[in-house]
Amino acid sequence: MALLAPLFLLGALAIGLPFWLHRLKTQSSVRQPFSSAMLLESSEQQVHLQKKLKYFVLLALRVALLVLLVLAFAKPVFYHSPGVLAGEVSGTHLILVDTSVSMSRAGVFSQAIGAARRAIDAVPNDALLQVLSADGSLHLASDLSGEKQAHRAALSTLSVSALHLDLGDMMKSVDRLAESLPAPVTLHVISDFQASAMPVRFSDLVSSRIPELIPYVVGTGTPFNWSVEYVRETATGLDVALSGYGDRERVADVELVLNGAVIESRGLSVTGPQVIQFAKPEYAEGDNQLAIRIITDDDLQADNERFHIIEKTPPIEVPLITYASEGLPVTYLSAALESASGDAFVVQTLVAGQFDLRVLSRYTWAVVDDISSVDAELSAALIDFLQGGGSVLAFAGQRAFELETLPVSGHRHSPTNVDIDGNQFLSVGQVDSGHPLLSQTEGWHNVNVSRSMPVEVLDGDKVLIRLENNEPFLIERRFGEGRLLLVLGGLNNRWNDFPVHPVFVSFIIETARYLSGTHDISKMHTAGDTLSLAQVGSVSGQVVDPDGNRVLSLADTTREQQIKLNKPGFYTVYTTEKEVSIAVNIDALESDLQTISQEVLDRWQDATAGQDPAVAVAGSRVPDQEPVPTELWHWLLLLLALVIIGESVLGNTYLNPRRAEQG
Repeated sequence: MALLAPLFLLGALAIGLPFWLHRLKTQSSVRQPFSSAMLLESSEQQVHLQKKLKYFVLLALRVALLVLLVLAFAKPVFYHSPGVLAGEVSGTHLILVDTSVSMSRAGVFSQAIGAARRAIDAVPNDALLQVLSADGSLHLASDLSGEKQAHRAALSTLSVSALHLDLGDMMKSVDRLAESLPAPVTLHVISDFQASAMPVRFSDLVSSRIPELIPYVVGTGTPFNWSVEYVRETATGLDVALSGYGDRERVADVELVLNGAVIESRGLSVTGPQVIQFAKPEYAEGDNQLAIRIITDDDLQADNERFHIIEKTPPIEVPLITYASEGLPVTYLSAALESASGDAFVVQTLVAGQFDLRVLSRYTWAVVDDISSVDAELSAALIDFLQGGGSVLAFAGQRAFELETLPVSGHRHSPTNVDIDGNQFLSVGQVDSGHPLLSQTEGWHNVNVSRSMPVEVLDGDKVLIRLENNEPFLIERRFGEGRLLLVLGGLNNRWNDFPVHPVFVSFIIETARYLSGTHDISKMHTAGDTLSLAQVGSVSGQVVDPDGNRVLSLADTTREQQIKLNKPGFYTVYTTEKEVSIAVNIDALESDLQTISQEVLDRWQDATAGQDPAVAVAGSRVPDQEPVPTELWHWLLLLLALVIIGESVLGNTYLNPRRAEQG
């Protein structure tokens, strides 16, 4: 018992007021009429006023009214232990139902629900129960209690998802949950026990806090299933690889669906893996939604469609700012950019001093082959371009040593200098391979550097590549919404041999994709992945799922979001800048319906039962039960209303005779 506002108890001092009012009644003598008092002798007579409490029931009601009012404002709270875990219990039974994709086979999930009901019925009445489901993660379907009816009702809320189940991850989650449950904990697993759900290490299946495992195998038999392994674009069309799991031959039709319309269909009547070739479709501008649909009566319908995105974009124009349009830097950069496959980049050579600086606003990013040759006017224009959201790749040419501070970037010379005499060279020492710009490039350590421009690294700089003497070679620097990539070396084959190595071509192509944003977002995902809207180029936007439903509320669209991609199909992301399609597919591991052998299941049970029971029980504990608060002020107000009514009725009863006497 406690009070949420105990200071209101000071109001109880007001109960003295009714006592004072009930003693104001004065008993006086009755006066009689007399003809004349002239002949009477005056004398003093002491009169004793009689004051005593009147109307005791009315007084009690008024005192009760004040006490109830004070207590209602003080808000008394009664704490009691939850009745869920009251009394002695004989351990905990967890009923875990597999809800991964493979459980959607005809009749399998209903078998699982029936097995779960039988498992609940078999649990001792003095044990605690909890219903769980598992797919890509562990979900609690009911609260921990001994009420079997509540757990049976929880089974009706379960449904099959589009996610893949990993039994090792499942057991790790169950192990963490068992730590807070009354021991011993018995785990009932109802699943089809796919072989593809097995972890790499068998030890991941054994929990340290669960001494008993009871498996319920559903969906037995020899299932057959078709699935699409991949879709690959070729120069002449599309290659579609299909796999048939099982030893039975079944007839199927394979349809090619482009943006919702079936454009080609092929027959299929053999088992095993094979590749079907489709003619190259006519793609529309932007994201094209391509689906490969298998029409057949195989045992798993959920994976009979695979989704793919093919993007068709107009060529991206890249301005190359130079002072010598026929020089080696222009040749190297143009050849590297135009060699990109799948990404169309068109180089536009702009000779400094001979083009209108306002045209920079037309482009997403630009290349400067020698930043040390940039004059003040061009430097100011490039800074405005960067701060407006554009990006720049710049190289420090031969004139860099003649300048105290580099244009645009603002970097100053450091006290050291890299200048190797003779035939000796420095190599690249550190590469930030985790950066998206460099993750797909190899061969940096083959680059030889005879001279570069050491600079003082500024606050906010991110050094992506360092030479073996720890001097920076590639720096990324933010300018408002834009970014500058600065290579501290020239392109004339005098300071380094970077342009003649294959890594130069891959670096330029990856830089083009990185700065233009063409690979900021992966458009192919597996169900269960998370998509950040920041990858689309915006921290906010609206997302529509494959069923046409909005994923985000109006409030959610104003802040950065992480979207869980739980449905197979096409998601559409709408931002202020663009519209992007995302293809989500079921994990290919769910397509193989081969089950775990009975021998493996027996070893799993034996390994679980082989634990030291004392260790499993010691690892579990009765969960700390926080008292459940019950506020009483609602009842006090109800009682107060009844007292007010009683006081009014009784008060009128006492006062009416007095009014009649006075009348």
